[in-house]
Amino acid sequence: MSEVSANEHTARTNTRPDSRAGPVTGDDAYSERRPKLVPGSVIPGTRLEIVRWLGEGGMGVVFEVRHLDIERRYAAKLLYYSESVARMRRFREEARTISQIGSPWIVEIFDYKELPDGRLMYLMELVEGSSLYVVQRGRAGERGTAACEPARLIGIARQVCKGLAHAHEVGFVHRDVKPENIMIGRDADGREQVKIVDFGLAALLEGPKDANRGGTPAYMSPEQCKGQDADARADIYSFGVTLYELACGRLPFLHDDERRLREDHVRTQPEPPSTFAPPGQLTPGFDTLILRCMAKRPADRYSSAAELEAAIIELQLNLGLRTPWDKLPAPELEDGRRQRRLDEGLAELRSDDLRVQRRRFLVGAGLVVFVGIGAAVGWVANADSRAEVIAADQRELDALRERARSAAAHARWVYPTTDDPQAETAYRVLLEFEARDIPDAIRVSAALREEFAGTLVGLGDTYWDRAGGRGFAREFYAQALVFAPDHQRAGRRAGLSLVALLDLRTRAAAGDFDSYELVAVAPLASLASDDPQVQLEGLLMADEEGVLPARVAVDVERLIEELEDPASAGSTDPDGLGEALGDDSSEIDGRPRRGPIKMGTDTEVRSGRTRAEISATVRAAEAAYNAGHDKKAERLFHRALGLDRRSVSALVGLHNIKFDRGQYRQALSYAKRALVQRPKRGDLHMLVADSCMKVLDYECARTHYEHASERGQSRAKQRLRMLDERAEK
Repeated sequence: MSEVSANEHTARTNTRPDSRAGPVTGDDAYSERRPKLVPGSVIPGTRLEIVRWLGEGGMGVVFEVRHLDIERRYAAKLLYYSESVARMRRFREEARTISQIGSPWIVEIFDYKELPDGRLMYLMELVEGSSLYVVQRGRAGERGTAACEPARLIGIARQVCKGLAHAHEVGFVHRDVKPENIMIGRDADGREQVKIVDFGLAALLEGPKDANRGGTPAYMSPEQCKGQDADARADIYSFGVTLYELACGRLPFLHDDERRLREDHVRTQPEPPSTFAPPGQLTPGFDTLILRCMAKRPADRYSSAAELEAAIIELQLNLGLRTPWDKLPAPELEDGRRQRRLDEGLAELRSDDLRVQRRRFLVGAGLVVFVGIGAAVGWVANADSRAEVIAADQRELDALRERARSAAAHARWVYPTTDDPQAETAYRVLLEFEARDIPDAIRVSAALREEFAGTLVGLGDTYWDRAGGRGFAREFYAQALVFAPDHQRAGRRAGLSLVALLDLRTRAAAGDFDSYELVAVAPLASLASDDPQVQLEGLLMADEEGVLPARVAVDVERLIEELEDPASAGSTDPDGLGEALGDDSSEIDGRPRRGPIKMGTDTEVRSGRTRAEISATVRAAEAAYNAGHDKKAERLFHRALGLDRRSVSALVGLHNIKFDRGQYRQALSYAKRALVQRPKRGDLHMLVADSCMKVLDYECARTHYEHASERGQSRAKQRLRMLDERAEK
C-alpha cells in the first residue's frame, strides 16, 4: 500500500465515526445509503423542505433545508431515534451550548425542537463551502491531501483558535477537531473563512465521563485514547494533529488498526512535519509549535487556544508573513507586555509600505515642530527676546547632544550596564531630544541617529567574520536598527523580526531590561573598544564572573582565544619569532623566515605607567597562580600586558596557565612571544620546545631543545634523546 493510500485509509475509514465528511455543501454527491426523508419532502411539524442530504455524524444526519415561507436555507441536524435518555440529553446540551457561544468561527444555531415522531432537531447556519479536508483533497488532485502553504495555514489556524477559545470559555470541549469538522467558506471580501462544525461527539466539561472517549482515533488525544478525563487541552492536541496534516500533507501516525493508532498517540513521538513537507516550505518554528500541541502530557501543551494563537502570531511575525486575516486582533493575554508586542507587531504587519509610513511619521513630526516654532515666534514679540530663546534652546541642544555622545562613548547606545541599570543611554537621550519643542531638534537628532547607527554597523562589520564574533555582531546590528530601522545591511544581518525590533525599541525607550539581558550584552562594551588589550581584559573579566549565558560564554571564549593568539589572526610572522634567535639565518625552525616583526620600545609602556606598577601586577598574578587561583592570575597577567605588552614574566605566566589547561597551541603562542623578547634564554626555548611536543610539531621541538641545550638546559638533552628514540621507532 502506498503512503498516500495508507494515509487515506488511516484517516477516513474505520478510524473515524463519520462515514462521510461532515456537514458540507454542494461538493458531495448522494450516498448509496438514503435517509427516510428525501429531497422535496417536508420535515414533519416544520415548514422546512429538504433540499439535499449533506452528511451524517456520530449522533445524527444533516440535511440542507429551505424554509417554505421566507425562502432562506439552513442546515438541519436530526438525531437518530433512540430511547436513551442520556443521548437525548446530550443532544439538547449540544444545541443549547452552541447557541450560547455566539462565535463567528462556530456554526450558529437558530432553532431547536422535538419532532412529532420523537426525534430531536436543531436548525443551524448553512455554510456555503466545503470541509477543509475536501478543499485540501481538491488542491492535491490524485496525490492525496495537499500540504498547506505557511501563510494560508497561519490564517486558517488563527481562526480555528478563536473558535475553540470561544467554545472553551463557556465550558465546551469539541473533542473531535479534524479537517472534516472545519468548514471553509468565503466572507464578503472573498477570504477563506473558518466555521467549526459537528459538535456531535463533544460534551460539557462537567458532562458524563463516557463522553471522554469520543473522537476520531487518527486525531484523538492520549487522554481520550486512555478513556481519561479530557479538558480543553485535548482539543489543542487534536488541532495539533490537524495542523500536522495540513503542514505536510499526511498524518503523523499511519495505521488502519485503531488499537495501534491509540498506542501511537499515547507512546510514540511523531517525526517533525518538516520531514514530510515540500523542501524548504516549513521552518523549524512550525515543527516546534505543532509538536508542542501534540505533547503527550496535557501540561506540556499550550494551556489554551489563546496561548496557541499567540504562539502562531509570534511565529508569523518572526517569518514576516502576511495573510488575509492579519486584521484579526491578537488574543487577550494575561501578560500585558506580550499582548502589547503582538498588537504592535500585527499593526506593523498590516501596513502596506512600512517605509512610507515611517516617512509620513517623520514629516508629521517635522510639521508639528514647525508649527510649534511658528507659534513660539509669534508669541515672542521683540528681537531681543527671540535671541535669548534661541540661545537658551541652543544651550539645551548642546547639552543633550553631549549627554547622548557621552553615553555612546561608554557603549551605552541602547543598553545600560549591569553595574548601573538606571544609567541613561544614547537612545533615551535622543527620545528626550525629539520630544523637546526646540528648533533644529529633529535635524540634530537625525544626525546623531545616523552617527550612532554608523558606529554600530561598523562594529557589527568588525566582528561578523571573526571566530565567536557573529552573535555579538548581530547585537551591534540590532542596536543600529533601534536608531535607523531602515538600515539595509543591519536589517539583513541582525535577524530580527518586526515584532522583535518593535519590542527592543519599546524596552529601550523605557529602559525596561531584565538583568539577564544586560549580563548577556555586557561583553559588547569591551568589544566596542579599538584596543585589543582592553577587549581582552574586558572579556576575561566577564568570563571570570561565570554568569554569562552558555551561548554567549562560548563565543566569549572563542574571541579570547583569538585575542590571546594574534599570530593566528593574520600576522606576517605567524611563528612569533622574527629575528629572535639573534643571527642572520634565513631560516627559523627549519622554515624560511617571513620577515621581522616590529616590536615597541621601552618608551611605549602604556599610559605612562611605571615599571614598579607593572612589577607589582606581575607579582600579584604570580601569587594568585601559586595559590591555585588561575582565573584571577590570568586576569592580572593580562593587565600587566596591558601596561607593557613586552612583559616576559606576564607572557610566561599566561603560557603556564594555558599549558596547565591543556590549551597547548595558546601556550605555544605565549612562549614564542616571550622568546622574541629574550631570545638567548634557554628556559624560554624549553617552554617553546615542550609546547611544540604537545602539538606534535617534533621538528620545532628538536630545534628549540637544541638551542636550550646550547644554553645550558640539562633537561634539553634528555628530551632530544626521547626524540631520537621516537624517530628510530
